[in-house]
Formats: sequence, C-alpha cells, structure tokens
Amino acid sequence: PTPRGRKATRRGGAREMPTASAIAPHRRPLLPSFTSRARRVARGRVRGAGPSCYGQPGNDPGKKRPSIQSMGSADRLEVMRAKPLFTIGLFADAQYADKDDHERPSEPGRVKRFRASADRLAAALADFRSKSESMACVVNLGDLIDGYNDDDVAALVPTRTGPVPAHLAEKSRADLRVMRSVIRRGVGAATPVYHCVGNHDCNLPREEVCEFLGNPRSAAYFGVKLPRGWRLLVLDTTEVNPRYETPGSEAQALGEAYVKSAKSEPGGSERVKPWGGGLGPTQTRWLENELELATERNEKVIVASHCALSRTAARPGMSAWDADAISALLEARECVKVCVAGHDHPGGYGRTLVPDREGTHRTFGRVHYVTLEAMLEAPEGGTSYAVMEVFDHEVVVKGVGACTSRRLRTSKRGVFTGVASFGERMGDVVDEIN
Repeated sequence: PTPRGRKATRRGGAREMPTASAIAPHRRPLLPSFTSRARRVARGRVRGAGPSCYGQPGNDPGKKRPSIQSMGSADRLEVMRAKPLFTIGLFADAQYADKDDHERPSEPGRVKRFRASADRLAAALADFRSKSESMACVVNLGDLIDGYNDDDVAALVPTRTGPVPAHLAEKSRADLRVMRSVIRRGVGAATPVYHCVGNHDCNLPREEVCEFLGNPRSAAYFGVKLPRGWRLLVLDTTEVNPRYETPGSEAQALGEAYVKSAKSEPGGSERVKPWGGGLGPTQTRWLENELELATERNEKVIVASHCALSRTAARPGMSAWDADAISALLEARECVKVCVAGHDHPGGYGRTLVPDREGTHRTFGRVHYVTLEAMLEAPEGGTSYAVMEVFDHEVVVKGVGACTSRRLRTSKRGVFTGVASFGERMGDVVDEIN
C-alpha cells in the first residue's frame, strides 16, 4: 500500500516503491555504518574520543596516544604482561643527620648529603604507598641515621670501654626520631616496615634502636612470612664487632678475641674493618634452623642484611666478616634465592664460587647477592631505592634514581619456565665471565 497522502507512480509499467527516507525522512537508516572509526574521529563524529586518540581535531600532537584498540599500541601488550606475586620496597644507607654535606677527600665526587635523606626517604615511601596493593613490606637495609660517637677506629682492636657520651647519644636519638616520623607518615598502616641494623645505627644500643623502630619482638634478626610461599629472613651483621657490644660483656670479649685473631692472619686487616661485623654463634644456629624449616615447608627465602653476605657483592672489607661461612650455608639450602644488602655505598652484585659436582673446579652458585646503592650519596636532586618484584621463576629489582635494576632468575638452569634469560643485565654477565 502507498503511504498516506502519497501516490505510487509507474515507470515503464512498473510500480516504483517508495524509499525509506520518503517514508520516514526524520529517521536515520537502520543499516550499520561501515565508515572506519578513525575517519569518524577525524570528522569529529565520535563522542568522548578525548585527547588521547589520534586524529581528533585541535589536539596537542605531543599528547596524542593510540587507544588500546589501535593496531600496534603498546597498551595491548600491557594487559598480557605478567604481574608479580608481590613486591617489596627496598632502600639502604639513608644515614640522615643534621649535618652539612661532606665530600670524601680521597674520593672526589662522592658526596654525603645528610639532610637531604629525610626528603628522599619521604618521596620513596610515597612511591611505595602508591604500589601498596601488591607491596608485602618495606625493608630498610640499615644505617637509617649517621650517628655520633667518640670511638678510636685506628686502634689495633677498636672497642668501647664505656657507653657513648650522653650528649652524642642524644643527638643520635634526635636524628632517629626524625626518620621514624618520616616512616610513620610515609607508609600506610597495612604495609609493615622491617629494619636491618647497620653499623651507624649502633651508635645507640641495638636493642634500643630495634624497639624504637618497631621490629617484630624488638629483635635485630627475625623471620616473617611473605605471600605465595615465600619467607623473609632479616639478619644482624653488626654482631661480633666489639664496638657494638655492651662494654664489659662476654659478647664484647669474644669480639675482641675474634678481631685480634683475624688480624694476625694474612689479609685479616683488609677483611676485618672497624665498621663491619658478622653473625654470632647464636644467630648462626638460628639461621640454620630457619633454613631447615623453610625447606620442610617448601618455602622460597629472601635474606636481608646490612653487610653483604658474599665477598663477590661488595668491595674488599665491605662484606660481612664471616661472609665465606655464611654464603656456604646459604648455598647449601635450595630454598635461598636472593640476598639483598647495603653498607657498600657504590652498590654491587655477585654470586659465590662453589665446588662443582666433581669437586675439582669451582663454579658460580645459585644465590644472587645484590647490594643497593646508598640513598645518602645519590646525586644532588636525585635518589636511590628499589622495588623488588617477585615472580614464580625470577625476581626483578627495579631501581629508581642511582639504584641499578637487575633481573634475577630463581629457577634452576636447564628447566623450562617460560621466562627468557636474555633480559639479564649484561654487565653482570661480563663480570661473571671475567
């Protein structure tokens, strides 16, 4: 039937059918448009295209970015990128003090920026807090403050005959209060902060420092459970050094005997520096027990300490005094994957040499030893800290500022994991070959 008010016409004897526009001229065709989205964006016919899409008239070219649907967009890969099981915030050697900057006379260019450390730590904690959804904890690798003392480190056996003078101890406490305030403001209540004891922290009694900062049970060494079958062990590498033990105690006497004996051996004076230390016998037995329990529970272990636990991860004299014994213990346990430390301000990386299967040669061990660059000595206006991302088969240390980024495989070589090895830091590979 013809529309009301219209008549059908004939052309060549055939009735001409009315078009859709003639029937309802105010309606759009019901058929879909096959015009490309890019062309419609260019014509300004796409609502909400926003400045992030290409082709929008009047946009700043510097702000244009392809949408996730665009061919070749990097955002299409982001949704497929592996997500870490959890992350850990790391920083080392903030060494805050109310002191002027100091450049080492023997090493021009290495400047200690004491007062800047408080602001640097606040900025790092703000970054950690923005990642709090995946962050299991934050670990301070020691030397939160610089501290004050009157020690004679040039003595054959540096030690203390009495407590640090009260006026110097109070200055150290004031600096520690500043940094505790920065930490409390900087992280959320749901993210715990664990502290390694550093040699500079020991200008106050270590028990006082651990209680003041809130370590679990006010302990200097302890273990905590991490997500997805991982465990964190925090060690205290300031033991054995008589400078950091209670004056007149048995521990101090044992430390003095250790230092005197070590310095009588070839190379002992180079290894046993007055700012170092190691693990005492009680802590060593505790570590052995923790590693045994972790093995039984099929856990993977990350170890944190102030001094490096392998001589390969620090300059001579900057690793733990008993690093060879500690690294041998760690290498013997398959559960140990990564050790992180501070103390040696330029940073470093290494893997301990261990006997091969036949026992005739030595090869590199499994455990990665990473030393973070000091926050204290980052360039002016810069910083140094890292976010450790833990995956099933690798650990990625994402450095910020002066801190080096590293990719560390934690699964056995020769076992297919789906993780490529070509992304490891090539400088470390060259160092291993050398």
